[in-house]
Amino acid sequence: MLSEKFIKRGITLIEIVMAMLIMASVMIPVASIMGYGGRATVKDARRIAAIQLLEKTMRVLLQEDFAAIPTGNSLQASFGNVVLGNITSDAGTVYTVSLDSEFISPAKFAFNGVNVNSPTFKTDEPAAEDFMTSETLSLNNCVKQVRITVRWMEQQTTPVEIAVISYRADFTRRTG
Repeated sequence: MLSEKFIKRGITLIEIVMAMLIMASVMIPVASIMGYGGRATVKDARRIAAIQLLEKTMRVLLQEDFAAIPTGNSLQASFGNVVLGNITSDAGTVYTVSLDSEFISPAKFAFNGVNVNSPTFKTDEPAAEDFMTSETLSLNNCVKQVRITVRWMEQQTTPVEIAVISYRADFTRRTG
């Protein structure tokens, strides 16, 4: 008899409304996190595209002739195969690519030469007497520090900047 009483009772409207309120209170924060995740993914995609553009520009720059790389700050004029200035991605983001380049002069290198013509010289195990006296080589205007910078705007108001630094050498112009 007791079980028939509970079977006929069923679920009331108040219980359904309470269950819906509990479920809604749990789902609203989850839905808001999902929306933020989508925005974060788009933001990450812009940053990844900027990093790829930065790496590509530096790779192309380092393949250019030493003399073709201009010196100066915030250079945005393209040269050779290097594309600088405003570049629009497939997603519509405008990236500004600039170059800072300066001579590191004089560049000095200290080293000990090796007498490979010695009859006792062993390639795998050179002896102390195979090394010559210390020398210093000074190179003027033969090393450039190059810095590529990529800038773009996040949410139309926040400027974002990433940069990479490398060095390009022209060892055919030895002096000193």
